Amino acid sequence: MVTAALTSGKAQAADYCHKRGPAEVRCFYVINPWSAHGDWALREIVRPAFLALRAELGLSVEALPYQELPAPRPDLITYVLYGPTDPLLMCDEEKAYLAALAASGVRTNLISAYDLAVDGTDRPGYERAATLVPDLCDELDVNAIFPDRLDRCRNIRTNTWQDVYTNVIGETIRLKYTPARSLEPGDFAVRHRLGAEHAGEIAELARLHREHRLWQRKPWTDGSIVFAHDGYWYVSQTLTDKTAMTAADFDLITSYDEGQQALTYTGPRLPTSDAPEYLMLSTLLSMHGQRPRLIVHFHHRELTRGRRYRDLVTDGTVECGRFAAGRRFFTELRGRRSDWFIIREHGMVWIGDSTAEFEQFCRRVLR
Repeated sequence: MVTAALTSGKAQAADYCHKRGPAEVRCFYVINPWSAHGDWALREIVRPAFLALRAELGLSVEALPYQELPAPRPDLITYVLYGPTDPLLMCDEEKAYLAALAASGVRTNLISAYDLAVDGTDRPGYERAATLVPDLCDELDVNAIFPDRLDRCRNIRTNTWQDVYTNVIGETIRLKYTPARSLEPGDFAVRHRLGAEHAGEIAELARLHREHRLWQRKPWTDGSIVFAHDGYWYVSQTLTDKTAMTAADFDLITSYDEGQQALTYTGPRLPTSDAPEYLMLSTLLSMHGQRPRLIVHFHHRELTRGRRYRDLVTDGTVECGRFAAGRRFFTELRGRRSDWFIIREHGMVWIGDSTAEFEQFCRRVLR
């Protein structure tokens, strides 16, 4: 088989035609000078996250003074971690600074810190964050990392260093697997054939994403689509806009190696960063029954963290982008005897055989 490893190369500013390396990414942190928790966040969140990122991926981080913008580097991905801050109480100065970061091409995450009531529970009004914070992130073009941790010592709802670790990868290198691109003419032919075969279904899935708003942050950062076939998979590319996707936004995956955390594909851009777990899930389901023809991973602002269907939420968080996550997903589906479940803080997984079935699911569950 003819393959070309894609783990290095000249940076390309807007697309993911190859897997980025640490030399193609620069990371900064900005401590909010108005926060009472700045020193603590640097010590307990920022530094541990980047120690792990440096050890695993070679990513380093530099301090950036508040109100300063990184020098323009269009050949690199630039990431900034800002905080701690309360997005519900953010002042206009903060908002203007974050908007300026985004306007300069920076990908920005926020460390959240919401004060708790005296008894350690969320203060009245915190429930507004479910709608106001996503709208604020849309307005400023930033991402406030969802705060699951209740820190009783500091009496705040905030993030963990693991939250930051995961988000930095998603904003920069994105992929945890090693990709290799197949140059075999036969693989190009199969991808072309599947593009024609699935074009109508992809259009229907795009319509359903638009109608039901199947994303949490952005339609091009959230979710993935997998069509399973005997011996290969047809999957959405990373950073595909699910509301406007076509067959041109899909790759053919021909093989994977769990031990090497690697996969081989054919297509112009890298497959979804979620590919490992859904390749593994598809394989395990085929070994224990019938392989589903279609897997849809999507996000939903109400259901991901809302009150409905809490019985279908995983007991703990799952590190996605790993083949091991597919084994966990298989256990969830088998144990629940369901065709869908909710990954804690990370959206939904649905399995079935057609877009018509998925539409019925959407109308029944996402009303």
